[in-house]
Amino acid sequence: MGTPEDDGWINAEDYDGYIPFESKEENEKRLAALHEKQAAANIVGDCPACGTHVIEREKGFFCDNMECHFALWKNNRFFQAIGKEMTREVADDLLNCGTVKLENCVSKRTGNKFSCYVDLTLDEEERPHFEIRFPQKKRRRE
Repeated sequence: MGTPEDDGWINAEDYDGYIPFESKEENEKRLAALHEKQAAANIVGDCPACGTHVIEREKGFFCDNMECHFALWKNNRFFQAIGKEMTREVADDLLNCGTVKLENCVSKRTGNKFSCYVDLTLDEEERPHFEIRFPQKKRRRE
């Protein structure tokens, strides 16, 4: 059997989003609105480096500005080292508050559980860095 003839229909894998009977401006406007609507559903917060939206994607949370290289990776070694994951809730707190409180973290070295605060800072190249702070213990009255 030979290959099927071109019947004029567009296959799903060939569709680029443009509607042939719309003008270029109408297509661009419609696609921009669609992209904005899809992005709005995935907005986690504002980028601490440039102020643009940070969008959740498959492998992490990335700045929507193509020139900015800010990223919070879901597969993050810092959080894995304390037995935690970079979830949407953690990324939300880090981006909107600059810190997140984590409970039941586990030390890889000792296996002990602990609670801590993780602060988000940026280096001179605007890459994210994390710092651990421990809550101050209440002193007992003597």
